[in-house]
Amino acid sequence: MAWIVLIVFYPLVAACAGTSKPDTDREMRGMGFVVVYELAGTATPKEGVAAISDTGYRLFGPSILNHQNGGVNTIGGGSKISFPRWVDVTWREGTTPGSRWETGTVVGNYRIDVLSRIPREVFDYAKKHGALRLQFRIKDDGVLFAWDVQISGGGRFYYAMHGGDFPCDPLPHLPHPVCTTGPLEEAPWFNPNWVGGKR
Repeated sequence: MAWIVLIVFYPLVAACAGTSKPDTDREMRGMGFVVVYELAGTATPKEGVAAISDTGYRLFGPSILNHQNGGVNTIGGGSKISFPRWVDVTWREGTTPGSRWETGTVVGNYRIDVLSRIPREVFDYAKKHGALRLQFRIKDDGVLFAWDVQISGGGRFYYAMHGGDFPCDPLPHLPHPVCTTGPLEEAPWFNPNWVGGKR
């Protein structure tokens, strides 16, 4: 009887063991991911911005953040940098040029949960298809957070499994969308020739 039970439950155990969502500190280290940060549409410029992860790594930190100078940081796989469980985002007022992060007064201070909010299936999809992308959009009264899987193909990036506090960005100048909330290969506008089809 014990032998039969083992046969029945083995696939479930194997499936759990093979998940891509990190849990331990060791699993969090060296994953690789992309960070995008920008000012929200109606927000005023921010001084001394700092985004610090739970391990103390600065994910981004422009001295002045305005509508023209958001950025993208890529954390390569195999690095010693850990995937963030959470990120503290702060900014200041009344700072001094050259000392934006040390002077003035902290007027924005928000902790953003990252790991717990991203579904397990997003990590599984990223492991097979691309890089997990973390997006931070700073408002006057908070920080919006979203995620997706960045996939390269045909000279541009496509984004799958999008979720979070804001939807896929509309790109009316393109002939078709490049972002979807589900798997890329299931999007009605997707052409397998763009990225070589399913992997």
